[in-house]
Amino acid sequence: MKNKGQAGDELSPRLLLLLSSVLNEEIDSVISLKRGKWLVNTDTQGWFLKQYKSLDQLKKQMLICKALERRQFTHMISFHPASPIRFKQQVFALMPYISPAKPALTFRTYKEREEALQLLSAFHQTAHSFKRGEVGNLPIFDQFAYWGERLKDFEQLIPRLSRFFPGKILTRSLEMGEWALQRADERFWQQQKQVIVHGDVASHNFFRAADRKLYLIDWDLAAFAPIASDYIQWINRVLPMVNWDMEELRKHAVLAPYVNDVKWLPFLLFPVDIFRECRRFMQLNSSYKKAAYTHAYDLTVRSFLKRERFFQKWKKEWEDI
Repeated sequence: MKNKGQAGDELSPRLLLLLSSVLNEEIDSVISLKRGKWLVNTDTQGWFLKQYKSLDQLKKQMLICKALERRQFTHMISFHPASPIRFKQQVFALMPYISPAKPALTFRTYKEREEALQLLSAFHQTAHSFKRGEVGNLPIFDQFAYWGERLKDFEQLIPRLSRFFPGKILTRSLEMGEWALQRADERFWQQQKQVIVHGDVASHNFFRAADRKLYLIDWDLAAFAPIASDYIQWINRVLPMVNWDMEELRKHAVLAPYVNDVKWLPFLLFPVDIFRECRRFMQLNSSYKKAAYTHAYDLTVRSFLKRERFFQKWKKEWEDI
């Protein structure tokens, strides 16, 4: 049996025996895909093995997937019945391995964006029927507290970030965040109905299979919040890809409530992407740090003039109402 992968990320022989037992098959090979993620091949098929931080984290995702399965939502990847798999103090789960499409979905084309939005909308419509307690005790996501923490963290990081990014751009990004957070209407937000949201609508959580089917994956940040929470986050991630053009967003009917109502403008103008990626860059101490810096630099510095023009235009639109 071959056990390939990164040094220090090999599976122990005892864990492999346990996996073979729960699968009721001989394991031919194990390939490390990323830290804590493996492809486990047997004679008949491949399995995706993932390690979770805690049993509670895994159970949360399993409950959501089971609730979706009961409603015939097929655009998610089911867990193997043997999950969760406990080994010593570690927690694992198995799922069928699905070959990814190449290239992966990126949100860079209208077609990709529309397909992702339709899938996200279908998830929201399905999750709307979940019964209380059916998916466990999901947290309530506090958008304003989260943004407030991100703003404070960024302000505290500015002295260190100034070694890598222009100080004036960092200060201006902070000012944008302060303006947007002060004017985002918290009462208006609280009037929105609380539902189950995905919580992390990055493009890598829209998994394109080799057969072109699109799956929504990774429910770790699922929570109760207004549906707008997912769409505002999605818009924030996509704006740099559409050259800060609101008209590109208006082509997607699902986004109409958020791009056509001025009450949502402060939510769209909060630069959470800068705060998130700069924080991530400062926290990393690994081989990923260089890539994290490039991404943070693109969002913070290279896109600054376009972001500034976008901010000024829609800030004026909001102030003129």
